[in-house]
Amino acid sequence: MSQPFVCIGRIRDFIRALSVKHFGTEKVMEEKAISLSNSEWHIMENLWEQSPKTATQLIKAMEEETGWAKSTTKTVLKRMEQKGCIAYREGEKAREYYPLLKRDEVVESETSSFINRIYNGSLGLMVNTLVKKQEISDEEMEELYRIIKNARKKK
Repeated sequence: MSQPFVCIGRIRDFIRALSVKHFGTEKVMEEKAISLSNSEWHIMENLWEQSPKTATQLIKAMEEETGWAKSTTKTVLKRMEQKGCIAYREGEKAREYYPLLKRDEVVESETSSFINRIYNGSLGLMVNTLVKKQEISDEEMEELYRIIKNARKKK
Protein backbone atom coordinates (compact mmCIF):
# COMPACT_ATOMS: atom_id res chain seq x y z
CA MET A 1 0.00 0.00 0.00
CA SER A 2 1.56 3.31 -1.03
CA GLN A 3 1.55 6.36 1.19
CA PRO A 4 1.12 9.92 -0.04
CA PHE A 5 4.45 11.68 -0.54
CA VAL A 6 3.57 14.67 1.60
CA CYS A 7 1.82 14.07 4.88
CA ILE A 8 1.63 16.21 7.98
CA GLY A 9 3.66 13.72 10.05
CA ARG A 10 6.55 13.71 7.60
CA ILE A 11 6.41 17.51 7.33
CA ARG A 12 6.74 17.75 11.11
CA ASP A 13 9.80 15.48 10.87
CA PHE A 14 11.16 17.76 8.14
CA ILE A 15 10.64 20.89 10.20
CA ARG A 16 12.20 19.33 13.28
CA ALA A 17 15.18 18.18 11.24
CA LEU A 18 15.89 21.65 9.91
CA SER A 19 17.28 24.52 11.82
CA VAL A 20 14.29 26.78 12.22
CA LYS A 21 16.62 29.79 11.88
CA HIS A 22 16.04 29.23 8.17
CA PHE A 23 12.30 29.77 8.61
CA GLY A 24 10.98 32.40 6.25
CA THR A 25 12.58 33.31 2.98
CA GLU A 26 16.19 32.38 3.74
CA LYS A 27 17.68 29.50 1.77
CA VAL A 28 17.97 26.09 3.38
CA MET A 29 21.49 24.85 2.69
CA GLU A 30 22.29 21.26 1.84
CA GLU A 31 25.22 19.95 3.88
CA LYS A 32 25.58 16.62 2.16
CA ALA A 33 23.54 14.99 -0.51
CA ILE A 34 21.85 11.87 0.75
CA SER A 35 19.14 10.76 -1.60
CA LEU A 36 17.10 7.58 -1.28
CA SER A 37 14.64 6.22 -3.80
CA ASN A 38 11.25 5.05 -2.54
CA SER A 39 12.51 1.47 -2.75
CA GLU A 40 15.54 2.32 -0.65
CA TRP A 41 13.34 4.07 1.92
CA HIS A 42 11.41 0.81 2.42
CA ILE A 43 14.61 -1.08 3.18
CA MET A 44 16.04 1.66 5.38
CA GLU A 45 12.83 2.00 7.42
CA ASN A 46 13.00 -1.73 8.12
CA LEU A 47 16.64 -1.53 9.17
CA TRP A 48 16.14 1.59 11.27
CA GLU A 49 13.28 -0.13 13.05
CA GLN A 50 15.44 -3.12 13.90
CA SER A 51 18.87 -4.18 12.79
CA PRO A 52 20.71 -6.20 11.88
CA LYS A 53 18.38 -8.18 9.66
CA THR A 54 19.20 -11.07 7.38
CA ALA A 55 18.49 -10.98 3.67
CA THR A 56 15.75 -13.55 4.30
CA GLN A 57 14.09 -11.29 6.87
CA LEU A 58 14.28 -8.30 4.53
CA ILE A 59 13.00 -10.32 1.56
CA LYS A 60 10.01 -11.47 3.62
CA ALA A 61 9.30 -7.96 4.91
CA MET A 62 9.50 -6.41 1.44
CA GLU A 63 7.28 -9.11 -0.01
CA GLU A 64 4.65 -8.39 2.66
CA GLU A 65 4.94 -4.59 2.46
CA THR A 66 5.45 -4.04 -1.24
CA GLY A 67 4.87 -7.31 -3.06
CA TRP A 68 8.45 -7.39 -4.29
CA ALA A 69 9.98 -10.60 -5.59
CA LYS A 70 13.11 -11.97 -3.92
CA SER A 71 15.25 -10.77 -6.83
CA THR A 72 13.95 -7.21 -6.50
CA THR A 73 14.91 -7.01 -2.83
CA LYS A 74 18.36 -8.47 -3.55
CA THR A 75 18.89 -5.93 -6.36
CA VAL A 76 17.92 -3.03 -4.10
CA LEU A 77 20.17 -4.34 -1.31
CA LYS A 78 23.13 -4.56 -3.70
CA ARG A 79 22.52 -1.04 -5.02
CA MET A 80 22.30 0.29 -1.45
CA GLU A 81 25.58 -1.40 -0.52
CA GLN A 82 27.24 0.24 -3.52
CA LYS A 83 25.83 3.64 -2.52
CA GLY A 84 27.14 3.23 1.01
CA CYS A 85 23.70 3.27 2.65
CA ILE A 86 23.94 -0.20 4.18
CA ALA A 87 26.53 -2.84 4.92
CA TYR A 88 26.51 -6.42 6.06
CA ARG A 89 28.53 -8.71 8.23
CA GLU A 90 28.69 -12.43 7.85
CA GLY A 91 26.47 -13.95 10.50
CA GLU A 92 26.44 -17.57 11.63
CA LYS A 93 24.13 -18.66 8.84
CA ALA A 94 23.55 -15.58 6.69
CA ARG A 95 24.58 -12.02 5.96
CA GLU A 96 23.26 -9.55 8.49
CA TYR A 97 22.44 -6.13 7.05
CA TYR A 98 22.58 -2.89 9.02
CA PRO A 99 22.22 0.81 8.10
CA LEU A 100 25.27 3.03 7.70
CA LEU A 101 23.14 6.17 7.71
CA LYS A 102 21.18 7.61 10.61
CA ARG A 103 17.51 8.30 9.97
CA ASP A 104 17.65 11.90 11.19
CA GLU A 105 20.60 12.67 8.88
CA VAL A 106 18.75 11.26 5.87
CA VAL A 107 15.55 13.11 6.76
CA GLU A 108 17.51 16.36 7.11
CA SER A 109 19.30 15.90 3.78
CA GLU A 110 16.16 14.85 1.91
CA THR A 111 14.25 17.74 3.48
CA SER A 112 16.82 20.32 2.42
CA SER A 113 16.88 18.88 -1.07
CA PHE A 114 13.07 18.89 -1.28
CA ILE A 115 12.71 22.46 -0.03
CA ASN A 116 15.48 23.75 -2.29
CA ARG A 117 14.11 21.93 -5.34
CA ILE A 118 10.38 22.58 -4.90
CA TYR A 119 10.21 25.82 -2.87
CA ASN A 120 13.45 27.50 -3.96
CA GLY A 121 14.80 27.06 -0.44
CA SER A 122 11.91 28.76 1.35
CA LEU A 123 10.65 26.83 4.36
CA GLY A 124 8.06 29.57 4.90
CA LEU A 125 6.64 29.06 1.41
CA MET A 126 6.39 25.32 2.03
CA VAL A 127 4.54 25.74 5.32
CA ASN A 128 2.27 28.39 3.79
CA THR A 129 1.40 26.01 0.95
CA LEU A 130 0.59 23.22 3.39
CA VAL A 131 -1.57 25.44 5.54
CA LYS A 132 -3.52 26.64 2.50
CA LYS A 133 -3.98 23.22 0.89
CA GLN A 134 -4.38 20.91 3.86
CA GLU A 135 -6.56 20.90 6.89
CA ILE A 136 -4.23 21.27 9.85
CA SER A 137 -5.69 20.66 13.26
CA ASP A 138 -5.29 23.11 16.13
CA GLU A 139 -3.10 20.53 17.84
CA GLU A 140 -0.76 20.35 14.83
CA MET A 141 -0.58 24.15 14.63
CA GLU A 142 0.28 24.33 18.33
CA GLU A 143 3.02 21.78 17.75
CA LEU A 144 4.48 23.90 14.94
CA TYR A 145 4.34 27.00 17.17
CA ARG A 146 6.19 25.10 19.92
CA ILE A 147 8.88 23.97 17.48
CA ILE A 148 9.44 27.54 16.27
CA LYS A 149 9.35 28.97 19.80
CA ASN A 150 11.93 26.43 21.01
CA ALA A 151 14.17 27.14 18.01
CA ARG A 152 14.07 30.88 18.74
CA LYS A 153 15.08 30.25 22.36
CA LYS A 154 18.16 28.35 21.14
CA LYS A 155 19.42 31.32 19.09
